[in-house]
Amino acid sequence: MLSAITGLLSALRWNRCPRCTGFRNFEHAGWGNEAVAISYHRHLGEVTSGCIPELIRAASLKVGDKALDVACGAGYVAAAARHRGAEAVGVDFSAAQVRLAEQTYPDIRFIEGDAEALPFSDGEFDAVLNAFGLPHLPNPDKAMAETYRVLKPAGRFAYASWCDATKCIGFSMVYDAIRAHGSLDVGLPPGPNFFNYGDLNYATEMLSRAGFTNVSATEVPLVWRVSSPDAFIDAVSSGTVRAAAVLNRQSPENLASIKQYLRERVSSFEQNGAYAVPSPALVVTAHKSN
Repeated sequence: MLSAITGLLSALRWNRCPRCTGFRNFEHAGWGNEAVAISYHRHLGEVTSGCIPELIRAASLKVGDKALDVACGAGYVAAAARHRGAEAVGVDFSAAQVRLAEQTYPDIRFIEGDAEALPFSDGEFDAVLNAFGLPHLPNPDKAMAETYRVLKPAGRFAYASWCDATKCIGFSMVYDAIRAHGSLDVGLPPGPNFFNYGDLNYATEMLSRAGFTNVSATEVPLVWRVSSPDAFIDAVSSGTVRAAAVLNRQSPENLASIKQYLRERVSSFEQNGAYAVPSPALVVTAHKSN
């Protein structure tokens, strides 16, 4: 398993140069597909939403705060911020996601926008939140600089992302399966390492480059619950972008072997007729200087 993870990390190694247009276009096209957006929230919304209480706590949200939910998806984090008494706004680069958020929470303002060029004024927000959006950005440093810019002095930033591959079994076993029975080299544009943001050392370095201080983290023991091994495979195939694209580019023979591998792995997490796959997240928080 560790060799598979090493292979994954090597295959997805990210060169921090400006030439990231290919990955940006790939992610934007994938998440702009309405069927993918709906499938993600149908299959993964429950597990990702499990981090929201800790995300809200980490951001120290209070009544009257102005909060920005970046990569808002269907708007769950913005809705939780509003429930806490904050004035919430959501932004996402996918028009399909924005439409879904508007339909789900019609009383909250959602707009289409780029995390690397936020359409807001300097110092506009008390808190910025980001749930599982960072792995989909071509230039995380630019996004962190933008987050820092739109925060007020002493503002708070909190994000959630999957833990490293040794802990986040839900996603790491997909790439284990591909490494064992197929190929990770299928012609996709290179992107940032999917698991980096769940590493506190990496997070601290990234946030410090943007000017943030007081970086801390809490691990949230999320569990991905599915009704069957095939339901897990369907969720990955229809409700993700990068993982689904790698799967869809395998040969029919290799894909059949990959699916069988996943059926066996998911089956090992059976509990009373259902399946609970460990998929913990790290919630990281940091502060803008006064």
